[in-house]
Amino acid sequence: MKFISLASLSIFALSLVLPISAAPAKNSKNAQKVIDYIDGAKPTDLNPSCFWSGYTTLKTGGKKYAEGAVAKWSTDNKLNCHLITEVVAKAKVKVTDLTPDDWKVVSKAFAGAVEGQVNILLGKEVSKDSVWKTDEEKALNDNKKVTGIGIWEIETDGKIIKISK
Repeated sequence: MKFISLASLSIFALSLVLPISAAPAKNSKNAQKVIDYIDGAKPTDLNPSCFWSGYTTLKTGGKKYAEGAVAKWSTDNKLNCHLITEVVAKAKVKVTDLTPDDWKVVSKAFAGAVEGQVNILLGKEVSKDSVWKTDEEKALNDNKKVTGIGIWEIETDGKIIKISK
C-alpha cells in the first residue's frame, strides 16, 4: 500500500482552489473613465497629439523638464497638440487622482488611439522606467494610424530642436 503525505495532499488541494496565474489587474475607476473617454473621442479630440518625457541638464546648471516645456513648445511651433493631461481633464478626472499605474494604462491607451503626425519632446535624459519608454513608445510604433513621428529634444542651452521627422 502506498501512502500520500499530508503535505502533498495539502499542496494538491490548494492547487484546486488557487488560480494558476493571477488575473490581470483591473483598471482603477479613474483610469477606466479616461480610457472610456479616449475610446469614444472624435479624432479631433485627440489629434494632433504630443508626448513628452525626460529632462536636460542645462549648461547653467539647472534642469529643463519636458513636462514643464511641452505646452509652450507646442504653441511656439504651431503644433496645436492635444496632451494626455488635457485628455484626462476632458474625461473629468483630476491628474492628481491618477496613480503611477493609472498613468501607464491611460498613456498607452492614448498612444494607441492617436492618428496622423505625432510629435514628441524629449530631454537628453529619459529614464528607462519612464511611461514613454515602458508604454507609449511601443504603442505609438505599433499604431498603424500614426503616419509620422517628429522627435524634438531639449538642448543644453535650453533651446528645443527637431532631431527627426
